[in-house]
Amino acid sequence: MLHSKIIQLLSLFVCFGFSSCGYHAAGQSTGEGVTTISIPLIKDDEDGVLRNSLARAMASTGKFAYSSSSSSTELVVSFESNLTDTIGYEWDVKTAKGGEVKRLYPDEGRKTIIALVTLRDSKTKEPILQPFKVKSQVEYDFVNPISAKEIEFKDVWGKEQMTLQYSLGQLDSEEGARGEAHVPLFQDLAGKIVEGLSRAPPFIRDKNERK
Repeated sequence: MLHSKIIQLLSLFVCFGFSSCGYHAAGQSTGEGVTTISIPLIKDDEDGVLRNSLARAMASTGKFAYSSSSSSTELVVSFESNLTDTIGYEWDVKTAKGGEVKRLYPDEGRKTIIALVTLRDSKTKEPILQPFKVKSQVEYDFVNPISAKEIEFKDVWGKEQMTLQYSLGQLDSEEGARGEAHVPLFQDLAGKIVEGLSRAPPFIRDKNERK
């Protein structure tokens, strides 16, 4: 009898543990439908990195699905802030003789983006969820293109080689590194936007605004 009660208590504990963590057995239906969402053109996302990242992030939730054509629900994303800051410096080096120069040269940057997100009805354009803001940041390194120690090295035969040819993208000019940084930046932003869709409260229109 006691053994039977222990088994029942363990069963209840296991079931509670899995449900509280949001896990479900394979093939089990949660009873929730999947919301299909289309995404209008996002300004400053010319290569579609953010839209593609949003589509993948939505698919991974099991709650949302991206539609390339129009749907009853659309996700509107607009950038309120898109900043680039220099956050790291190093002492410059004389190209010909070597040796430090009393001059600092930037070698680390940070991109910060703040997006306003609205999930709305495609026909009425009325918000479905309370609009929210998402912030994402990414840091990146770059090299001084006029510094010999940064862009050149000698191989085992004593021949000078260009570092950038062997860096596989880790070492790049400021412009190149900044351009590449937008990919992980948009991927992180997409994940936070989709997380926000799951957490944002429903939009409630003020009584004075109702028709």
